[in-house]
Amino acid sequence: MKLIRQGVVAASDCDTTVKMSVIGAFSLVENMVTELMGVQKIDGVTCMREYGAMWVFVRNRIEIREPMQWMDAYTAECCISSFTKAKLFVDTVVRHEGRIAIASRLELCAVDLQTKRIRPTSTVGLGERIKAEGSELEIAYSRESYEPLSALETVVVRSSDIDYCHHTNNISYIRYLMNRYSVKELEEHPIRAIEVQYADQTFEGETLMISDCGEDRFVIETSRGIAMRCKLEHIERGQ
Repeated sequence: MKLIRQGVVAASDCDTTVKMSVIGAFSLVENMVTELMGVQKIDGVTCMREYGAMWVFVRNRIEIREPMQWMDAYTAECCISSFTKAKLFVDTVVRHEGRIAIASRLELCAVDLQTKRIRPTSTVGLGERIKAEGSELEIAYSRESYEPLSALETVVVRSSDIDYCHHTNNISYIRYLMNRYSVKELEEHPIRAIEVQYADQTFEGETLMISDCGEDRFVIETSRGIAMRCKLEHIERGQ
């Protein structure tokens, strides 16, 4: 099935240029994906209560192809584009005036609550009743690996960062990283794409180290190792 929702860009989703922010785009995608899975009864809450597992984000690439402004009307569409024995892929497209404004491809996997091992998708509700729609998007992960070059700062995971799985919500990581840029930098060179690779969960009270990897690439680490990698692409002047 394909979930279709109409909406208007809210003030709370805008940045200093009165356009939808990166965090606003991530929030919109997250809400579409979770609602789609909820409608099909394969959402995270159902997964925990009925199957003893939880969905975790593995990788997400969001492209802001045409910035939307406050009060712009949009149509958001979300569908399962494909799934394998171990992975689920969900595509989200947001259109403004018929053109694609935001495009996202999210990869998820299910993790057993007891063993912490990856569960087959067939054991958490993805069976014959769930149909993949295929994809209309030309969007691909870079799958680039990079390592920290220099430490930038530490942040402590707080209660407002924690979601119902009791780990750090993916949007909190984006907020940590966007704070690495000044308002001036973001206004002069807006983000046009962001790709995140989630490697490990983090939890309330943990201290996270944000490190620079060069060329707008970052890693966030804990004492156990790398928790996530992130690469950003900017719009340069004249583009």
